[in-house]
Amino acid sequence: MISDKKMPIVLALSGSLRSPSFTEKMLDTLLKGMGEVEVHKFYPNKMKIGPCTSCWSCWQGKNKGECVQKDDFQSIYDVYKKCDYFIIAAPVYVFGFPATVKNVIDRFFVNLDSSQILMDNGITNHPQRYAPKAKGVLVSTCGFPDMENFTLMSQHFRKIMMHMGLTWAGEILIPSAGVANVPHLLDDNIEAVRRAGAELINGAISTETMRTISDVPISKNDYREMTNASFKGGLTGKAKTIAISMKAIRNKGKKKQD
Repeated sequence: MISDKKMPIVLALSGSLRSPSFTEKMLDTLLKGMGEVEVHKFYPNKMKIGPCTSCWSCWQGKNKGECVQKDDFQSIYDVYKKCDYFIIAAPVYVFGFPATVKNVIDRFFVNLDSSQILMDNGITNHPQRYAPKAKGVLVSTCGFPDMENFTLMSQHFRKIMMHMGLTWAGEILIPSAGVANVPHLLDDNIEAVRRAGAELINGAISTETMRTISDVPISKNDYREMTNASFKGGLTGKAKTIAISMKAIRNKGKKKQD
């Protein structure tokens, strides 16, 4: 029997400027966990997208509801209007979004009506021209080992979701991203990201799964020493990096046995 059920549409912004990208790997793992979905992935750093100039043309006159800039943002906006999931994947750049991702976020100004309204939570907002019943997820990695480095980005993302009328459905946050190249050290974290995709398609990512994803199996002190040795380079730096990596793998194995 042929099903006429609509396949969920995913709008994913892949915001890392590096290739290969650990952040994008986590995004792809999440998408894989979601199963059969229609994915539209965009790379802002590879697209021609001008910054919002605050000209207000989309608020008034003959261009009302349209941006005067005819560039690649339109392809993102077209998918946004009909998406079921809105995912931003971006590493932490100075405690916030990379400039290319923030640029895309700013261009959603075109989706706002000029009038002001009071939302149910008592906060002032603009009506949205298009308000898809979409769920939002943030995927981010950070080179520091402390979770507090995600605070501003996480709050910013939640604020965006609230004002765009989207539903916050969870976040994938992985600190100590420098250990991504240590063989098998993050296998449990990556599996949890895949599980998060399955949970998302059925509602939202659970608190337990988000906690598992963020629980990188290396001490903060060992991570700092490993990172410093890696950047120092040379035979000494390489040897110390390998030694600390092996220590983390052994400690992870002991925890599993316990």
